Amino acid sequence: MKTKTHRNMGIVARYPVTVFTADGFLDGVTQLLNSRGALIRCRRPPRQHETTTIRIQLSKRESLLVEAEVMMLHFSEPNENQEVVPLGMVVRFKNLSSVGRKRLRSVIAKHYAKKVQRLTVRN
Repeated sequence: MKTKTHRNMGIVARYPVTVFTADGFLDGVTQLLNSRGALIRCRRPPRQHETTTIRIQLSKRESLLVEAEVMMLHFSEPNENQEVVPLGMVVRFKNLSSVGRKRLRSVIAKHYAKKVQRLTVRN
């Protein structure tokens, strides 16, 4: 059985995000993205299993507002003082509209089309 790694969880895409929490908002950036969720790099992520609202800036003119549940927190390795620093979180999109899911799939398809084109040009 093949185990999931970060590489096969979605596209490597860096889109700016704003995470809205009860304590305010924080900025971050996606590292991986698929139609079901994302790996987001940010400082001070919400607690695990907390539901939050996230705005993903897909372009200068377009953003996608999604409700997401924090599934897993991503931490650094302990430093010399044995401190562990939060680096980000893995979120699962909840109640994403069919229009929103379609838009995400379109972004992912365009990403793969560009990747295939780059590989074809090299060969």
